[in-house]
Amino acid sequence: MVKNLPVVPTAKAGSLVETPTGITWRIQYPVILETCQMCLDCTLYCPDGALAQYNEKVVLNLSLCKGCGICANECKENAIQMIPEYSGVQGVFR
Repeated sequence: MVKNLPVVPTAKAGSLVETPTGITWRIQYPVILETCQMCLDCTLYCPDGALAQYNEKVVLNLSLCKGCGICANECKENAIQMIPEYSGVQGVFR
């Protein structure tokens, strides 16, 4: 039995570039250490496409990163470290 399902619209190509995710609510961000051996697992697992290979290095686009930490968790070499976005007093606005 074959079902005729409706076509469901998805995100258009390039929409991640138009709508940055991490700028407003990220509490931590990844830092790529010098020990990176370019296994590129981080680029495969990043749900936002914030990590990419460029000129024999892994580079991070912070405007796309939401700080989920998946890249640091999946890195076999422990070459990605998560750093707090803000290190001051929490909850105080002056």
